[in-house]
Amino acid sequence: MKKYYSLETNSQTRTADLYIFGDIVDATNTGLDEWLGVDFGEMSSLSIVKDIQALDVDTINVHINSMGGYTNEGLAIYNVLKNHNAKVNTVVDGFACSAASIVFMAGDNRIMNAASALMIHNAWIQPEAGNSAQLRQQADELDKISRAAGNAYMERVNISREKLDAMLDGENHEGTWILPEDAVKMGFATAISSSAENNVARQSAMRQVLQKVTAKSQAKKSNEVTVVLNLDTKDFCAKLEKAKMAAKQAVDEINKTIQENQKTNAERLMSAFRKKMEVK
Repeated sequence: MKKYYSLETNSQTRTADLYIFGDIVDATNTGLDEWLGVDFGEMSSLSIVKDIQALDVDTINVHINSMGGYTNEGLAIYNVLKNHNAKVNTVVDGFACSAASIVFMAGDNRIMNAASALMIHNAWIQPEAGNSAQLRQQADELDKISRAAGNAYMERVNISREKLDAMLDGENHEGTWILPEDAVKMGFATAISSSAENNVARQSAMRQVLQKVTAKSQAKKSNEVTVVLNLDTKDFCAKLEKAKMAAKQAVDEINKTIQENQKTNAERLMSAFRKKMEVK
């Protein structure tokens, strides 16, 4: 069983980089992975919580690309990050869905890349067999779990609890996808990574300018450095437009991927379970 996260530390800068790239699912002690013959690729939050608690650093950078998983696991990671003495920066490098979006809320700075997305929804389970009273009890328990997760969002957002609850419910009770601009407006995120230059395209073009300036300044040997910037305006604009098109394609790709990634963790588990039963 491998971890769904990796942790790197730098003693000189007193920073830690935590990468959560995978489903946040507690499959360690269930034995389901061996019985079903499925490699979930995940471990319990117990391991990640201990690793975070043991960190003696000033800054923790958490990079997230996860479709989510168990709400209780997400809340455990959220709380240990939030209670740590270090400054916490959370960054969405792709998707932060479901339980992963709760982890994202732990950041003092919550940064989304321009080509990234959040997804929030109410807690749910695969319905179990039972009478009406038992099913109502399950529904009540899910409401409590959703309430607990909602509390994590409410500590960060600037919208009302009523609006948050409506977003958690979403259209057809399937939750809500949130793109970077809306995430910043509502307080889910504090910044978009490219906001300093307005968008990824302009940032890319500016990097080309800086590289030319740096190259010219380093070539000078005198104490008084005069920088001559040989920049072809047409070339610059062409590259800028090309970068803008690339950014638009990235957003289109997100929308396409969103439609293709509706299969939930529980559905994957149930599918694997059915296949195993068919083999038996």
